[in-house]
Amino acid sequence: MSASPTPLAMSESKAVLMTRLGLAGTEGEQIYKLLLEEASNGRDRLSKDPRNLTAYSKSQNPPAKPPYKWDELSETARHNEILLIVRNAGYRTQPYYAMGTYRRATEENWVAQWFLWHCFRYRDNRPRTDKSLACGETPTQYYDPIHNAYRR
Repeated sequence: MSASPTPLAMSESKAVLMTRLGLAGTEGEQIYKLLLEEASNGRDRLSKDPRNLTAYSKSQNPPAKPPYKWDELSETARHNEILLIVRNAGYRTQPYYAMGTYRRATEENWVAQWFLWHCFRYRDNRPRTDKSLACGETPTQYYDPIHNAYRR
């Protein structure tokens, strides 16, 4: 597999991504889930470290609290995490990250970026249907559709 010439927009659908990466059938879904799991781990790392926040997010009163949202994180932190995901990729996912590698001023990877963005998009830290919360209480967990469970 070789690098794709044009990065795929983060807002593109799963179907477009799957076609672009040549993922199909049961094997394609398995690879997709592995890529998503690696990005999910990256999201968890980014979401817990206050050093990843933008200056604006740090300056708010009250300041942003973990788990942090995509827009609260600095471009540098997101970029570094994308590169870390690629460097730590498993042997089954490495070829797909290789397809997404390109250079601008620095190394970029649209595959890792797409998955990381989608992890944040679909896990936005809002409680879904936790009816055990009394009015005004703050949830201690958030719903994670990747794992189909509530997490801290």
